Amino acid sequence: MSGFLEAWSMFRETYLTALLSGLVLSLMGVVVVARGQVFLAAAVAQAATLGAAVSLVFGVVSPAVGSVGLGLAAAWCTAARGSVRRGGEEATAWVFLVAASLSVLLVAQSALGMKQVQALLASSLIGASGFDVLGFGALAVAAVVAVVVFRSRLVLLLSDPTMAASVGMNLTLWSLGLATFLGLAAGLSIRTSGLLFTFGCLALPPLVARNVCRRSASLFLVSAGVGVGGVAAGLMIAHQLDLPPGQLIVALLSATLVVAWAWAEVRRRWTE
Repeated sequence: MSGFLEAWSMFRETYLTALLSGLVLSLMGVVVVARGQVFLAAAVAQAATLGAAVSLVFGVVSPAVGSVGLGLAAAWCTAARGSVRRGGEEATAWVFLVAASLSVLLVAQSALGMKQVQALLASSLIGASGFDVLGFGALAVAAVVAVVVFRSRLVLLLSDPTMAASVGMNLTLWSLGLATFLGLAAGLSIRTSGLLFTFGCLALPPLVARNVCRRSASLFLVSAGVGVGGVAAGLMIAHQLDLPPGQLIVALLSATLVVAWAWAEVRRRWTE
């Protein structure tokens, strides 16, 4: 712990970005997991990687703008297809596969570009700036405020969309709003944290929460606690053992999910 605190001043932006992005992604992940769209998180994250690759090849916009732009486009595309009776899963698979193939093909002839894309696919958590801290700080505030203010509506939307529509909630507008937030969060996270970290924080903390929570209203709180706690523990252990922090954080969250699965099974058998 002392060594981690001593290194804080040197890696302050990196640590803050990791913690704030872990909070934002774990909160957004509750929506993704509750709607049975875990693969959507991977598709949007992969599309954000393609956006960064496009910006590296053509140089029209910065990697941050490219990743956020295509992340938003992918989220809107899948939300629009998912709002009709059929086509949501097909659109998600299409986005993932196209983005995964093109992101490598675009930079295949550039050694520097390939190295940067491979870094995005890996997760280095290195190179975060003050801009990233401010961006994720704003998203974190917005996410926490939204959960506190609209938690009952979010729970109703996720648990019973038909009832939500019957009480006057505009499902299309809510779907687009959530997709927009997902695209922004994934796009910003991809540039600084990479695909593995982004997808891991979107999927694993809410999956843990779903297995340990009995009430839907507590999913957001538990998921956020698991996400931030996993990131903090991963950063400290990685610093102590000189290990890649992104990969270690995802490994810790994966181990936590195994424990949650075991707890859910024990609780089910005890109840029976």
